[in-house]
Amino acid sequence: MRHWYIASLLLFAACSSDDKETSTADTSGSGADTTDTSDTTGSGDTTEASGDTTGSGDTGSGDTGPTFDLTAPLSWPVGEAGPFVVGYRHWEVTYTSPGNGEQRTIGINIWYPATEKTATSPNYLNLALFRDTDVYVDAPPAPPVYPSGKYPVWAHSHGSQAYGGSSSDLMRHLASHGWVAVAPDHTNNLFNQDVNPRPLAFYAERPTDVIVAIDQLEALPDATWLAGIADTSRVVISGHSFGSFDAWALAGGTYDTTLIQQKCENGEFPDCTPERVALFENGFPEPRAIAVVPMAGRMGADWRSDDGLLSVNIPVLLMSGSNDDVGHAATFAQMPGKPVTWVDFAGGCHETFALGICSTLNKARGYGLVNTYALSFGRQQMFADSSVDAILDGTQVVSDLVTLQKQP
Repeated sequence: MRHWYIASLLLFAACSSDDKETSTADTSGSGADTTDTSDTTGSGDTTEASGDTTGSGDTGSGDTGPTFDLTAPLSWPVGEAGPFVVGYRHWEVTYTSPGNGEQRTIGINIWYPATEKTATSPNYLNLALFRDTDVYVDAPPAPPVYPSGKYPVWAHSHGSQAYGGSSSDLMRHLASHGWVAVAPDHTNNLFNQDVNPRPLAFYAERPTDVIVAIDQLEALPDATWLAGIADTSRVVISGHSFGSFDAWALAGGTYDTTLIQQKCENGEFPDCTPERVALFENGFPEPRAIAVVPMAGRMGADWRSDDGLLSVNIPVLLMSGSNDDVGHAATFAQMPGKPVTWVDFAGGCHETFALGICSTLNKARGYGLVNTYALSFGRQQMFADSSVDAILDGTQVVSDLVTLQKQP
């Protein structure tokens, strides 16, 4: 899978540089490629990114993992892939941009629990470089296993010049445990499509993309495969790098429009108008968000006042790597009394939380830590699952690589 490695290095360089509408849904799994004959063994390549073949959700022959009681999903080990195969669908949706009033088309990526594999795996962004051989297009959905009779939902926002599937290892892990995960492709900030300099309108579009992605799950027609059984009333939202900026905004972080106006006066944006600056006065709080997970990123101090995060009243799980100081310590300190847990992974890099590229932390180990803490946090917030409390208060040591701080 040498092609994965090269593409991942390019994405690493890009991501490291950062900080209800009508739709035309194609649920046929567009973006799939069944003719790619590239090597999928990954032999000799210890740093390949997306397309990792660890087999999340794969319960095929030779699997020696745990036995799962399908009537008790909260008993499943959070650090192990769950019992389900991972299904996938992709389509595009067009909505009216809040930033400039123009029509904006984005990709929607959905990962969900499935009962069996299909013959087709997706290529994210329709690029063979980003083929995910652990995911199966149009796989038959597994029935929900949680007491509500619905799938819990997790939404994700990718980093700069990445794509919705760039954190697919986490999306697969969640889907293998019976969750539905949704992530938009942020048009004009993708691996194969980026606009520079970024317009101010774009900073309103990115969090709106996540809202629209959740809306898409909520508005599925009755005849559609997940219609009515993805519980969009309560959603966990994560973001990597630039996506963390979106996660904070959706959590209720408030902007300082004086600072934004200063950016405009300094010529930072090519499209400043009083109306576009005013878009940020009320922010982009998402009432369906019950918790957020910002990874390797923050809502920068040049966008908000020092107390701009004190308006966040839902639980937060901060994730960072010791080799990627993006200001998590300052963020943690600026939220006294707020329900914030911060986990830092020794040796972790910026891409530990997405592509897995990190010379100082083994990819599989890094993914394992991210998946363990993210799913633990999701279960605690979504289901009041006390079985993971010890992981999230630090009394259960998951790894000697983890430093955990918690407040209040």
